[in-house]
Amino acid sequence: MIAAHTPTRWFDSSLKRAFIAALALLGAMALQPDRALAQSAAEKSAMKTAGVLVDKAHGALANSGLSEGQKFSRLQSAVKRTFAFSVWEEFLLGKNAEKFNSKQRSTFRKLLPQYLAKLYMNQFGRGLRNKPEIVSAKTVRSDVLVRARIPRANGGRLPVDWRLRRVGGGYRVIDFMVGGTSFLVLKRAEFNSVIRRSGPDALNAFLQNFIA
Repeated sequence: MIAAHTPTRWFDSSLKRAFIAALALLGAMALQPDRALAQSAAEKSAMKTAGVLVDKAHGALANSGLSEGQKFSRLQSAVKRTFAFSVWEEFLLGKNAEKFNSKQRSTFRKLLPQYLAKLYMNQFGRGLRNKPEIVSAKTVRSDVLVRARIPRANGGRLPVDWRLRRVGGGYRVIDFMVGGTSFLVLKRAEFNSVIRRSGPDALNAFLQNFIA
């Protein structure tokens, strides 16, 4: 008789353990934030920032009624609103930041937004056909990659990725990539080469010449 009741007791005990485990899992899920929703909110916020950049930049660069100086001025405003300059500065200078005195660092910080605006203008301001189209966003670690396609006058589409990070309460651009090439990495190598060869003043002069 013992053998006859053993399977039933085993089944009841297993069912009870499974039920308790399920309750524990549901409780843990209730105590934790919904990770998928959190990521979705981050991606929406990053796409919104990218959308502001696209709208403002395109409005400036594609306006035939503006002079080059006016276009550049409006583009600077868009870049200042959407870029995280502190992240750009930290990565671009790296350990070489120690070579800058306070005056040189102040000059660099003043020139950096203008430099990035001119870089953006040179890269995306020619051959515009229609406004760039934002197509997707993807969370990568603590950042969000926003992908867009920029229509060109020849009928082609230039794929662009903006990398955004939460800085100062909102998502800001910390890099942009064309064809998989990171401009943050590319310019870091270029800046470091100038600093090693000729020092901080030479880098600031390089930025000024590029802007001009």
